[in-house]
Amino acid sequence: MAEKYTDRIKEYCEASEVEIPAGFYRHPASRYAIIDTEPIPPKLVAKTWFNQEDVLYFLKTIAAGRRLRILDFKDRQELVLEGGKRFKHGNQF
Repeated sequence: MAEKYTDRIKEYCEASEVEIPAGFYRHPASRYAIIDTEPIPPKLVAKTWFNQEDVLYFLKTIAAGRRLRILDFKDRQELVLEGGKRFKHGNQF
């Protein structure tokens, strides 16, 4: 059986000392997750996303100006926003 995104994200956060908000567990997780790196310790954004367009909308409307890491838990790659319009692959994790 394939590992669920909720489990992958939880495992990553625990290993990386990223705080998981209670709201994260309210719904099954999707492929894309965001970590807010400004607080100490860094904090996972409770919502996850199925597609990159929704991630981009969140970044432009709700999280503008914040230091964030965008993680793709299917390909296990960090995504980097390029030109404010699309993503390119960053480091693997």
